[in-house]
Amino acid sequence: MNLHMLQCGTIRVSKTVPCGNRIDLRDSARQLLTADRDRLTLPVFTFLLEHPRGLILIDTGWCREISPQGVYDPGAAAKVLSPQLAALFRPVLPKGMAVHEQLAAMGIRAEDLDYVLLTHLDPDHVAGLRHVSRAGHIVLPEDEYFWSCRSVYKARQPQKLWIPYPMERPYYRGSPLGPNHWVIDLFGDESVRMVNVPGHTDGQAAILIQSGGRFVLLAADAAYSPRNWRESITPGFGFDRQRQLQSLRWIAGMAEDPACAAVLCSHDPGIRPGVIVI
Repeated sequence: MNLHMLQCGTIRVSKTVPCGNRIDLRDSARQLLTADRDRLTLPVFTFLLEHPRGLILIDTGWCREISPQGVYDPGAAAKVLSPQLAALFRPVLPKGMAVHEQLAAMGIRAEDLDYVLLTHLDPDHVAGLRHVSRAGHIVLPEDEYFWSCRSVYKARQPQKLWIPYPMERPYYRGSPLGPNHWVIDLFGDESVRMVNVPGHTDGQAAILIQSGGRFVLLAADAAYSPRNWRESITPGFGFDRQRQLQSLRWIAGMAEDPACAAVLCSHDPGIRPGVIVI
């Protein structure tokens, strides 16, 4: 199987986001109001898996409408998100980087995608859904969908970005795998599993891709870089630090497994677009 790492824009966020090691309302306000000189630019990655059962896209990145000219446009971003989220993320999507633009460059149409898997409903992961909504199946864990109605998520997960699109919403099931033993086995053969890694959101899924004796783990936003799990430093953007730590401990164990080919985070500046053969 080939796993393509596609960068679909950037976010420019407070330095406390990737390694803040705490969650509170005061820090959330500080992140929103952080001056540009005190921000970091981080990539927004999506992943395309060539699987024997078809083409699988994991997350969708930003949409073109959020950055029409390929630069930060506060007005356009506010229309797609909200003024607050636009100020928090400062999204940029350079020309040619939208998910449908990159797929077209590979000769792939939205309807050629067999599956779109959504790890969670934050806007940098679902805004591009409008560009690939003709995929065969759009899959989101029911637990992530259910908890999106909570006020803490309603403010950061604009429903207009994802509610119009039909989704299949399987439940997690008990499994020996994962920090709290909840897993969705997409094909029933353990080749693609959605593993609940709570902390950033309740229902967030990491994607475990396995072929033969090797695997790749897509950690979504459970971590922003290997530093998080190596030093037990939680990202400063989430809802439950103890659950974040629980997820990081599990990721650390997976990263140490000799069968692990890579652990990839959605906003890790240390990875580059390319292809991993699994």
